[in-house]
Amino acid sequence: MARNDHLLSVGNEALAPMTSAMTALTTQIDQLTAVADARSSARLATLKTRMENFTASVTLVGQVKAGKSSVVNILAGRPGLLPSDVNPWTSVVTTLNINTRPPGDTKSRFTFFDQEEWDNLMVGGGRLGELANRAGADDEMEDIRRQIAEMKAKSEDRLGKHFDLLLGQNHQYDYFDEELVQRYVCLGDEDDPDIDPKTGRFADVTKSAELFLDIPQYPVALKLCDTPGVNDTFMVREQITLRSLRGSEVCVVVLAASQALTTMDMALMRIISQFENRQIILFVNRIDELADPLKQVPEIRDRITETLKQNNIGSDTTVVFGSAIWAEAALTGNPDIMTEESRKTLNTLYVAAGFDPGGASLDKIWALSGMPDLLLAVNQRISEGPGARLVERVRHRARNVASQIRATSVAKSLSGSGEVVRDLGGQSPEEAISTVISEYENKASELTTSLRNKVMQRLAGAEENFVKRATDSLIAHLEQYGEQGTWQYDPAGLRTLQKAAYFSFARTMRKEAGALYKAAAADVESVYHKLLGNHLGEFTIEAPIVPRVPPPLAIGRTIALDLQSTWWRRWWQRRKGFEAYAADYTRLISSEANSITKDIEENQIAAVLENVRAGLADFMREQKETLLSISHSTEQDPERRAELMAGLRPEKSREEILGDILKDLSTEAA
Repeated sequence: MARNDHLLSVGNEALAPMTSAMTALTTQIDQLTAVADARSSARLATLKTRMENFTASVTLVGQVKAGKSSVVNILAGRPGLLPSDVNPWTSVVTTLNINTRPPGDTKSRFTFFDQEEWDNLMVGGGRLGELANRAGADDEMEDIRRQIAEMKAKSEDRLGKHFDLLLGQNHQYDYFDEELVQRYVCLGDEDDPDIDPKTGRFADVTKSAELFLDIPQYPVALKLCDTPGVNDTFMVREQITLRSLRGSEVCVVVLAASQALTTMDMALMRIISQFENRQIILFVNRIDELADPLKQVPEIRDRITETLKQNNIGSDTTVVFGSAIWAEAALTGNPDIMTEESRKTLNTLYVAAGFDPGGASLDKIWALSGMPDLLLAVNQRISEGPGARLVERVRHRARNVASQIRATSVAKSLSGSGEVVRDLGGQSPEEAISTVISEYENKASELTTSLRNKVMQRLAGAEENFVKRATDSLIAHLEQYGEQGTWQYDPAGLRTLQKAAYFSFARTMRKEAGALYKAAAADVESVYHKLLGNHLGEFTIEAPIVPRVPPPLAIGRTIALDLQSTWWRRWWQRRKGFEAYAADYTRLISSEANSITKDIEENQIAAVLENVRAGLADFMREQKETLLSISHSTEQDPERRAELMAGLRPEKSREEILGDILKDLSTEAA
């Protein structure tokens, strides 16, 4: 760690509501455990473990050379750990697992592409080759094959002819340092005699790198994911970045102040526009390179706001300006790493901020670096997003476990007194419970099938609508201008229609799944009352929480219609006649639109619907275990009868404890 790593704790105040809620919830779970049976104790232990293992996922994306890795290094308190200049051949996502428990003594793990992934790149040219083939871009495909042959030759030269034996494997170490990391994720300049020959040895075949480290200044576990730029040669990086973002709760977009959003890669813009506004933080790095920051920063902010608006991203998105080099100077206590120009810019902002120009304080340099604001923004989103959702789910489950403990306690009291209540309409308890479960399994299956059919029908309609409009536009162009010039249709309209269909699905799912869950909870609660009668008093079984619908990131991936350069001029030149233009373009655009739809269906909709089914199934399984236990408890219990005859009434204090805990859990939820 750097010498001034205490600076990393700035911004922790935003996590206080979450950590306080978790602490209080842990205390209540401990109180419940003290009066719980073995089954309920195991459930409560699982809830505690879930909070103890809470890890917030933060992914950094951005422009190449914007300084993503430098920002990650600062957040990890390890300047220089990750290489800041990654060669375009590599496609390595590096994840820093902070304050988590690594497997065994593992401190670093490097995973290689598997054979199928490597073959897809070597034979088909990766994602770019897929697009080139679909668009019929023969010249581009030939260029891709040439570059792949060069890449393969270099890989064989570095790793030997049998380097493919590495594929699908991983290397693990009980340490990590800069040299080890560079060996797997960064290619050096082969013509530079000062470069260590070990640097980048495995970079061609490395898909991901994981490092495990502890940072006591952070009160929660973090997963910081550093992704390569998305504009790589074969678009492998874009696929890997999308995969990383799917599980991320916070997306930090790192931009260079000199580029800002005016030249931001459109692929990057398409990706982040799929997130909820609250999930995105823009960090404008390298303001130390600005000649006149007092004038330029407001201008850059205005351009960013306008660009976000044009891309349907909320103008309320948090934008932080800063400098990783200033942060490194503060963190290491070494201001000498700054250039003279960087010092001048810092001094300008130092005076403008009202700081005493007599001596630069490291704390104030840290403040001007933007890192405190970035940490505060990240922590706010963690606390308000995944942290709040976890607390809600655990508290909700704890209330249901408390109700189950109470019902079990009442059942034992009834069995001890010889009083048995079973008004199940002629069914055995097992039959009554199984009937309810079977009914809702069928309803869940019907609901998920219906939701899937509706959204797929709407997505198909979006495809058809877009293809018709695009083809009509092409024909109109041909009728007006003939076969001269080129023409291209912006696919933004397709994404707008697909996004609307997806969010309509999300709204419908939340409404209908919520209603199904509520009805299931009511029917389960009814079984409790039929088993135990009025002895339960005030008793509630709460419905499961409806699964969250993740952002539709698949919509942001690049398709052939997004590609510019010579692609469309050549496509245009290879065709003659109106019919050929219209027919070929219709086939292409239909194929591209369908590729997004298929991705959304397989990677997003299917997962959401499976979560709907699984949430209900888990709820029913837990309730079934408790109800069957209660039904068996209503048989005569000689030991309990002896307790009652001796005048012992331990259940009274248990009832009081449960009542107090339930009251506390309900009050905090409100």
